[in-house]
Amino acid sequence: MKTLRIPFTILCVLAISALSANAAQLATAKVLEVMGTVTKYAANGGKGPLKAGDILTQGDEISASALSSAKLVFSNGSELTIEENTSVDITKLEQASFSSSQSYEQLQADPSKSQTLLNLNYGKLNGHVKKLQSGSTFMVETQLGTAAIRGTQFSVELRYNATRGEFELTVNNFDGLVDIISQFGGKIDFSGKQAVDVGYDNNSGQETSPIPAQRKITIRISRGDPAFDALFSLVKNYIPTEQTPGWIQLPAPEITPEDPGVTIVSPEDQNVAID
Repeated sequence: MKTLRIPFTILCVLAISALSANAAQLATAKVLEVMGTVTKYAANGGKGPLKAGDILTQGDEISASALSSAKLVFSNGSELTIEENTSVDITKLEQASFSSSQSYEQLQADPSKSQTLLNLNYGKLNGHVKKLQSGSTFMVETQLGTAAIRGTQFSVELRYNATRGEFELTVNNFDGLVDIISQFGGKIDFSGKQAVDVGYDNNSGQETSPIPAQRKITIRISRGDPAFDALFSLVKNYIPTEQTPGWIQLPAPEITPEDPGVTIVSPEDQNVAID
């Protein structure tokens, strides 16, 4: 349960890689803050409570229970809040080496080419991705579609709506560039609309559509759809509650953590100290 906000400062020592500038390597994400009960399932099979100052790498899975959350900062400067009742896999996390003395708040763009792929098994993510370099990607994948974040504040949410008997994927673009990639069949028209709802079409091909700034899209699949049971069987094991939840919304925390002492480091530098 949510009981404590933990303030802290992370100081990092920068290093210059001996690898070529084009070499991609495993990047990292650092845990800025944990509230409540959040569990880390490591790529090596280990399991334990997530703590402020922990380093996350490719292959780790994070699960936040009810009234819990975690804030992360990635080595490319992107920030992410894992909301309550959420399970997310860090599927791919790579970045070319770089040298920088800027804190993540000071970065206006990722300091080197980076590849980030998060698999949102269930729940909600809030984030801020800085402007990406050419060749960089930041993707949030779900069973109903993928959000390709080009540089913006955003949210991606996959929930089961017990009232409607539907799974819903909602992608919100607050101020930048986001594409939605899914099977929705046909063109999505945002003209004069703040929010658009479309049905997931299991028989259509994969489509890509931009989401304008300050707009959101919800993709739904109902219990009567033949693909619903397959989706539920994949998702149910990732719901971090004992019962299938309804549609519970809590006030969203700030998207941008306030900790100017956090310094972005090149992926090969793993030295971290906590005050």
